[in-house]
Amino acid sequence: MTTPAISLVMPAFNSVRYLDANVGQVLEYFDSAGLEGQLIIADDGSTDGTPDAVRTDRRVTVLRLPHRGKGAALRGGMAVATGDIRGFTDGDLPYGLERLPLAVRYISERRYHAVIGDRTLPGSHYESTGVLRRAVSELASFAFRTLVTGGIYDTQCGFKIFRGDVAGEVFRLSRIDGFAIDVELIYLVLKYRLDVKRIPVRLERNAPSSVRVVPDSAGAFRDIATIRANWARGRYRSPALVAMLREELREDVEGAAGHSPSPPSAASG
Repeated sequence: MTTPAISLVMPAFNSVRYLDANVGQVLEYFDSAGLEGQLIIADDGSTDGTPDAVRTDRRVTVLRLPHRGKGAALRGGMAVATGDIRGFTDGDLPYGLERLPLAVRYISERRYHAVIGDRTLPGSHYESTGVLRRAVSELASFAFRTLVTGGIYDTQCGFKIFRGDVAGEVFRLSRIDGFAIDVELIYLVLKYRLDVKRIPVRLERNAPSSVRVVPDSAGAFRDIATIRANWARGRYRSPALVAMLREELREDVEGAAGHSPSPPSAASG
């Protein structure tokens, strides 16, 4: 079987009203781009028949998972992803697919390990709904970047793309089951000094969210402490990522040496 150029995971929960139409959009994108793509629907224990409503297609895999949260669903999806490039976006395709070719080029041509959407960058367009949701979101963003993710302002944008081997290892390391997996992924990328590119995104649609603003935000704050504790206790240790970075450095050094100008030969008298 041909290895997919890209594997896209879409976590879903009670999304029967719109998910299949968005699956169709992704497949149309694969066709128009001439890509051998893999789409994985990671259903997080839906009770409205969501997994049964997804069309049958050789490029689509539907996983029926117990209801544990976005993080657990993404891990399940990434565990069966096989693409050279692997990423995820929300089931309602809030940012469409416009930025996907750009993300793929940054990874395949410019050798970034990860590309993440950032709604705070110039060129982005995003409008949060609701005073409470906006206030809690801004507070959470401040806490995440202060305590966990440094200068990355937008951790929760549901558009993140990784080189295949990086995705396989980072998601293997991840432990958060809920929405804070986005924070955990960025934390791991930064801790291992992986090359990450932020790109602007534009909100195209905003389906009703399953996020419960106050309880889920409280859970995310607890997860911050868990993430930092996991690192301190060595639970995120990855010899594979360390070896990968060392090998890339060796290749870069050898490549640079191979392109160095030859020393001038001594002129004969």
